[in-house]
Amino acid sequence: MGIQDASGLKALLFDLDGTLVDSVPDIAAATNQLLDSEGHAPLEVDEVRRMIGHGIPKLVERALAARGRVLDAEALAPLVARMNAFYGDNLTGRTTLLPGAVEALEEGVRAGLGLAVVTNKPEGFSRTIVAHFGLEDLVPVVVGGDTCATRKPAPEMLLHAAAKLGATPATAVMVGDSGADVDSARAAGMKVIVVRGGYGGVAAEDLGADMVIDTLADLFGALERLAQTANARA
Repeated sequence: MGIQDASGLKALLFDLDGTLVDSVPDIAAATNQLLDSEGHAPLEVDEVRRMIGHGIPKLVERALAARGRVLDAEALAPLVARMNAFYGDNLTGRTTLLPGAVEALEEGVRAGLGLAVVTNKPEGFSRTIVAHFGLEDLVPVVVGGDTCATRKPAPEMLLHAAAKLGATPATAVMVGDSGADVDSARAAGMKVIVVRGGYGGVAAEDLGADMVIDTLADLFGALERLAQTANARA
């Protein structure tokens, strides 16, 4: 019996940064370019790692705050645009796939599931990264932070991706690494699995996910356990 038969699962929605790819070296480089352009000292990569979540505008806000600058939205906007330009020039120079990412996507395709990337990173940047790693045939749907009117932790992006894959909240699972992923899944009425070692600085066990896994190699085992739990309650 396949995972679809056991659980009714139709779609898997994956976060990108910290879930499928480790992009923090490139994000940190762009962040430090921005800080340097404003006359500020650079941040360590691990400092930037803890700041990632809720999109590039929030990252810029946090990076500047770490250097003693708190700006309103109007003053922040041109710095966010500059950050996007810096990062857009080098999206994949040091970004790498995380362990088990390709295998998990391939297993999802073999299982007949619809797959999507749902990330607060701009859609164009996300598509570039997906294509760079040759994943576009595995992941037909990419929803970025500028695809919908709202970003994670709001549910809109997840609901949009699920609908494009012909799934409902009850038949889709979000796979991510952060509180934004968990909160958006909860708001959308979806189950959520968190991968350890992601971004944001909060331990995976403290995020409130339905299940926590070490790497994406453990994903389908976790999905089977979720299905067994749901069937036992039915």
